[in-house]
Amino acid sequence: MDNLFLKYMRERTGRKKSPGPSFESPGPVITISREYGCPGRRIARKLSETLTEKNKSFGNNRTWRWISKEIIEESARELKLSPSLMQDLSEYKERGFFENLALFFSDEYYPSDVKIKNTIAKFIYNASVEGSVVIVGRAAEAITKNFANSLHVKLQAPLDWRAKIVADSQGMNIQEAKREAIEMDHRRSLFRNYFEKERPDIDFFDLFFNCSTLSDEEIIESIVILAESRGFVV
Repeated sequence: MDNLFLKYMRERTGRKKSPGPSFESPGPVITISREYGCPGRRIARKLSETLTEKNKSFGNNRTWRWISKEIIEESARELKLSPSLMQDLSEYKERGFFENLALFFSDEYYPSDVKIKNTIAKFIYNASVEGSVVIVGRAAEAITKNFANSLHVKLQAPLDWRAKIVADSQGMNIQEAKREAIEMDHRRSLFRNYFEKERPDIDFFDLFFNCSTLSDEEIIESIVILAESRGFVV
């Protein structure tokens, strides 16, 4: 049986479908932020595939794409850093003494924290202007919040549920996985707060989903319904 909420949303948005975005408007862009252990990349991939198929059904061959690791790869290329170092610096990951010593004698350098964040933000902004893109993480919701043609999603779940996912995927015990989830959430919040200035999530996100109680399909279908109602699929 179809989810009653989804049925209601279909009926509601079918009556009040908004016009498509104008040519001059940047986007459309959908951002996905997630607590550690929630399936952000998997949702983004399936969502972009679904939106592409929706476009085709309307005779529009424009493809939706999704980006995640590309943000770090392209930003690292611009700053002339290795992607692994760029990842560590952007997530405030601590390095051991010998790793830092090796970097000191290498050709790599540590750009300023502001330069790293602004380089990442520039890539996200430019990708969003091109439109038809789903962006995972990296404070994309704050960087594109003022885009008229944007939709911002956050995936959440209880810590115990996320810890089990992390433990199963990384071969940890539950306590180790909980510590990993808490630490990763903290490091991600440090990055986001540069752009969000510690403002509450409700200032940036349109939709919140509990991944422990909703399937991927339910989450994706809900997002697609709103994307259609906003004219992102034409």
